[in-house]
Amino acid sequence: MIKAIVSDLDGTLVNTAEVLAKSWEAAFMKAGIKQTSDELLKNIKGLSPKDIIKRYKEGPDKELLRKLKQTRREEVLKYIKNADQLLYPDTIKFLESVKRMGLKIAVATGMSRDLLKDVLDMSGISGFLDAVVSSDDVERGKPFPDVFVEAFNMIKIDPKEGIVIGDSINDVEPGHEIGALTVFISRSGEKVDKADWNVSNLMKIVSLIKGTK
Repeated sequence: MIKAIVSDLDGTLVNTAEVLAKSWEAAFMKAGIKQTSDELLKNIKGLSPKDIIKRYKEGPDKELLRKLKQTRREEVLKYIKNADQLLYPDTIKFLESVKRMGLKIAVATGMSRDLLKDVLDMSGISGFLDAVVSSDDVERGKPFPDVFVEAFNMIKIDPKEGIVIGDSINDVEPGHEIGALTVFISRSGEKVDKADWNVSNLMKIVSLIKGTK
């Protein structure tokens, strides 16, 4: 029986994937590192800021890490003006439906804690969430399962009784590793063979959950 959902955030519940890619492009450019937002969008989904930076800059020192993360945050806040720009059309309806079903909801994200707070405050979805775990809260970021394990621990649900939702293989593979049912969401219709369910909108997940009862 499904008792909980642990979801990725950007690209899943909030429409920030492209914004994050553009923000990292700007941050890297200021540091003399040339990467396009298109290339970043394909390769950084789900990764922690530290792992993103290490991917493109060998052995960065702590000061460079700090500056890149700060510039990235400033750029994101320039792009994001209000909640209407952040939320997908089905996000609130999905969260309301899941809560009515009596399921717990947690977020497990590669975002750093400072930016995560900004995004949650602007999106207004914090009230739906029973737990939030960022890459800053665990030793290893995605694709390791640490953020998902911690999220299930916080809501006191066995992963085998839960669902992991995300828009990246970096969500699906760790979800499988901990024994959860996995859902890959792609609003453009892409699919991942390893996912238990492939969907193009969040409300389809609600229908599938009801079908398991």
